[in-house]
Amino acid sequence: MKRIFSLFFFLTALFGAKYTNELIYEESPYLLQHAHNPVHWHAWGTKAFELAKKEHKPIFLSIGYSTCHWCHVMERESFENEEIAKLINDNFIPIKVDKEERPDLDRYYQLVYQVMHHRSGGWPLTIIMTEDKKPFFSATYIPPEDGYGVKGLRTILPVLAKAYKTQRALIEKRGQAIQKLVQEALSSRYVPVELDLSLAAKALAQIKKSYDRVYGGFSKRVKFPQPSTIDLLLDIYLITHDSKALAMATHTLEAMAKGGIFDQIEGGFFRYSVDRKWTIPHFEKMLYTNAELIHVYTRAYRLTKNPLFKEVVVRTIEQMDKRFGQSGLYYGASDADSEGKEGAYYLYSYDEALEILRKKMDLSKAKRELEALGIEPDGNFDGELSNPVKKAKVDPQTIRLLAKVRAKRAFPFIDKKIITAWNAMYLRSKMEAFIFKERYKQEALRSLDLLIGRLYKKRLYHQVIGNEKPKKEAMLEDYAYLIRALAMAYELSLEHTYLDRAYKLMEEVKKRFWDKGRWYFSTQEHKLPADLSDSYYSSALATLYLAMLDLSSLRSDWRLYALAKASIEEKSALIFHNPGFLPTATKAALRLQIGDVIVKAKKQSLMKILKPLQFVRYPYLLDKEANLSGFLACTMGTCFKEAQEFGELKKAIESILEKKATIKAVWRSNGKR
Repeated sequence: MKRIFSLFFFLTALFGAKYTNELIYEESPYLLQHAHNPVHWHAWGTKAFELAKKEHKPIFLSIGYSTCHWCHVMERESFENEEIAKLINDNFIPIKVDKEERPDLDRYYQLVYQVMHHRSGGWPLTIIMTEDKKPFFSATYIPPEDGYGVKGLRTILPVLAKAYKTQRALIEKRGQAIQKLVQEALSSRYVPVELDLSLAAKALAQIKKSYDRVYGGFSKRVKFPQPSTIDLLLDIYLITHDSKALAMATHTLEAMAKGGIFDQIEGGFFRYSVDRKWTIPHFEKMLYTNAELIHVYTRAYRLTKNPLFKEVVVRTIEQMDKRFGQSGLYYGASDADSEGKEGAYYLYSYDEALEILRKKMDLSKAKRELEALGIEPDGNFDGELSNPVKKAKVDPQTIRLLAKVRAKRAFPFIDKKIITAWNAMYLRSKMEAFIFKERYKQEALRSLDLLIGRLYKKRLYHQVIGNEKPKKEAMLEDYAYLIRALAMAYELSLEHTYLDRAYKLMEEVKKRFWDKGRWYFSTQEHKLPADLSDSYYSSALATLYLAMLDLSSLRSDWRLYALAKASIEEKSALIFHNPGFLPTATKAALRLQIGDVIVKAKKQSLMKILKPLQFVRYPYLLDKEANLSGFLACTMGTCFKEAQEFGELKKAIESILEKKATIKAVWRSNGKR
């Protein structure tokens, strides 16, 4: 390590780096981005905490990630500013955390922010706490100077530093009170309530209230794709046949597919849109966003056969494989910024685009093509720049020509962490998309084998970077998403090694994260209870519910089924009151009510009907190898239909929901039928 550090100092001296701090020892791309700030950053760990106690200084904790636009802004404005850096260094022990590397720490301190401000936080997250980690101040982005009614760091830092020295008892009391509120939030338990199919009606009503009837989506301001909400709507439609559920889902999917949140030139989705019309995105591309959207677009295609949904899936997979794929595994995200500007890689000026098209087509057609892509003389994004949207059919030649313009630009920074949960999420979705191209399944299975080989070393790990050995142990989300991917790998290949591996991981997850009737997201640092919120992607805990149901059905394991049921019941009060706001958990609860159907047959028989099996209109359908002469449809408790022809079996499965009078009765009692 000393030799490496000496070499580094030689290189930094050679290339003129003025500052170097403790982050140079880290592997996280985000932490390394800050390794040359004048702020004396430390990584999260014992060394920093001991220094805080030794020097009796409060801790300045900053949490972000490498592709975060406002993290970059705060770095440029404040952390690279020598005067502000001196204020931090003289009065605080500064610590940087990569929220993707340590999602457990991020979740804990986001809760601190929520307790203090009664609203959700974001990134960069700033927490100032005592030398023994009692938080007493929190904020997200903070400007360097006062303005627009907001205090800047130049004002805030001296005030907090002085208060820590002169009003220490008050600071300690405040920190203790905040810690108590956080602990109460973490340890809160609820009296279980009985869940039934009225959840579907209640969820639909709640979702409907936030639904944008004009532009789709579930907000009228900043819009996130919310794939787990769309996924739940598709379940509700299959269970109840309520056309409003399908309409909300497909309208939103079509609006996103045609909007600026979808990269119309290269494919793939940006993280969110800052406007109601989906035109102006925040230009980060995240592996997890695209993974979950591939899943819901594939499901929606199976229900509607809308060719637009197929196009979106194929183009998104192509983009993820091209930009994020590396030796069979996948990087985490690409930045919004390039060449110092947000969206610089993706945006077009009208004159630039027109000039390119004029070389291959006449002027009138070129203008029509730009109009179809929403590339306007006055711009639709910022000044004269436009972000392409799909207003009408576009000639494929136009897309190719505009892609060539981008090829001359610098592509945004890519965070090269390979994260277990995100890779598993993407590979599961890519496997599902085999209905469009068979090779997706084979490629995803090979990648899944590689993922296990790289990240499972006697135990599961959270991430790996480059050729390094993995160091950060897995958290609940890594297990949950990987188990689900392995279960699907079994269903689509009928190779029992995948199912055996999934079962082994489930045994491990119970030992590590299940204690006294509760599931924990992480047992490092803070013993952090797992929650049901689908924040930037689906809840790890709710995903684990689904994983337990997968395996209990595929293995006919009543003990695991009972654990899944007990786990859902433990959070039943939250699900009962907020089904539309906890879509993945609600999906699991509805699945428990409706029940899985398992299609059984010989391997060769199942392999022949894998694709048509995906189009059966039943929301919770699995397949399993069995030594039979034909096909057999079963629930966990009994088998209800035997058939030699798949078509006959399909009819029997799809008629189940029609026959369940309880569904119609519950739906009718909630004013839906």
